[in-house]
Amino acid sequence: MIKKYLKLFLKWFALLLVMISLAVAFSFLEKGELAKEISFSLNLPSKAMWQEETPTSTDVRESANQWEFLSNPSEIIPELKEPSKRIKLMNGQVIGTLEAKEVRIYQDAQVGSIMAKEMAAIYGGTVTQDVKGSQVILAPDMRAEHERNPNYDFDPEIENRNRGIVYGNLIGEDIQTFVGTTIMGNAGSQESRLDLAGTIQGNVTGKQIILRSTATIHGNVITSTESVVMEPGANVLGKIINTENKAIKIVKAEPSGDNLFHYNTPNRYNGPERIVVQDDNISFLFLLWLPVLLGILATLFITYGFFTGDAAISMENVTLRPLKTLWSGFVSAALGIPLVFLLFITIIGIPISIALAITLVLAALVGMSGVCLKIGHKVSSTFDLKQFPQVKEMLLGILLVAHLVWIPLLGWLVLLVLGIMGLGSVTMIWYPRFKDRWSLWRQSRKQKKEDSTTEKQSEETPINIDCGDVKSE
Repeated sequence: MIKKYLKLFLKWFALLLVMISLAVAFSFLEKGELAKEISFSLNLPSKAMWQEETPTSTDVRESANQWEFLSNPSEIIPELKEPSKRIKLMNGQVIGTLEAKEVRIYQDAQVGSIMAKEMAAIYGGTVTQDVKGSQVILAPDMRAEHERNPNYDFDPEIENRNRGIVYGNLIGEDIQTFVGTTIMGNAGSQESRLDLAGTIQGNVTGKQIILRSTATIHGNVITSTESVVMEPGANVLGKIINTENKAIKIVKAEPSGDNLFHYNTPNRYNGPERIVVQDDNISFLFLLWLPVLLGILATLFITYGFFTGDAAISMENVTLRPLKTLWSGFVSAALGIPLVFLLFITIIGIPISIALAITLVLAALVGMSGVCLKIGHKVSSTFDLKQFPQVKEMLLGILLVAHLVWIPLLGWLVLLVLGIMGLGSVTMIWYPRFKDRWSLWRQSRKQKKEDSTTEKQSEETPINIDCGDVKSE
């Protein structure tokens, strides 16, 4: 008994070592963190791969010095264009265009227009014309620089000062406005993603639009998709329009500080009657499941039709030796799947990798067809369904196994175990068969080689003719 358990322990320990070795090998191929830690801990030559990528102290200092601060309240600048710099305007005024890599203006600053290559952030300042940037943030004060929630508590005292006003348009890929801000023009473009919590006098255009509970849109909401997310309290005085004139779904979102979609019940909307409200997508999921189920049925029936004998033997293996099939399947998956990826990254091993992948998938399908047939046979015999044809048992088993996917966690675990057992049961059939054929091929090749050598030696051996007995006339 001790010998048996020791042998089992050694098997698992050897498999664990193989898996660890594969993980370390993949980490070195991809320059992962595991390989980095091993290289530096053991002082291996491979640590040079990461030392080359480490920035020097000079680079860090240069990165820190990219910001340029402007804080003179009496300074008036006609125009400022620094495309390679990051500029923070704490006080003062720029009459014309402020162009930089990144721009941040604060409560006591005023700018004509902003053009930012990356982010343009207005934390309480005023912009008299347009704001353009890859990312645009409009907030009533500098707290938004560290505050994620666009509906944070708004200070009424800011009402009497500059509080994040843009008299032109906001243009960017990602646009976020906080409560207490105002845009006198339009916001967004057809490819924009907008998260709005302030007031907008013009139109809102984008492919993803979230209207927070404090948002008020005086113009139209124009979207290229078929849905708009609105929190309770969001107000649209214009129309919600799709650019292709399609029906639009209004999705209610629970108030949240994150830029996430929280689906719930439909929100009220005083707009055109052509808007269609849809509560959930359950019916769509059921309709989507039907073709998937038909595909599973067709695949397993075709597999069983071509590999009937192997599927029948697989069913017997699962019945008589379930633990051995589970172990064989686990070893096959643990060694076969990483081996497929390792062979695929080499040019020579690509054909072998593809053949091995096809073999693993086919073995899993044959095994699952046997498992489904066994389950269908067991259920039909349990409920005393006499003279139940084999095709119906197969159909019953596939339906029962396929619908396990709808049971969270437990159903997925059962599916995984059944799949591994199916793979293992077929591995127990195919591996000895492959081993025998490999041995026969090697023996035949060896025999051919020996025959070829013998034939070659016989051809090279000279024929000696004894002329001693030949008499001349």
